[in-house]
Amino acid sequence: MNDSRRVPGRTALVSRNIRLNGRRTSIKLEPAFWSALGRVAEEEGVSIHEICQSVAERTEGYGLTGAVRVFLLCYMSGASYVSALEAVPVGDLPA
Repeated sequence: MNDSRRVPGRTALVSRNIRLNGRRTSIKLEPAFWSALGRVAEEEGVSIHEICQSVAERTEGYGLTGAVRVFLLCYMSGASYVSALEAVPVGDLPA
């Protein structure tokens, strides 16, 4: 499929720094996922770093970026914060 909006050599991913275990690292997510992550952080009264730390503790060898996406998908599908974390890294969406 040809998308005329795509610019060769460009990506829709946005890289941002986060802190895990006191160390700086970066992850790349689409802007919509960064917006969702900010919204969850605000709703839950935690920082984006704290969410990513909680997700990272559950990745079990899976990539952090994908695990964050799974968490966000579950949370936005109506799961509680804890239930969304329990779905990480490759769980099912809530029923």
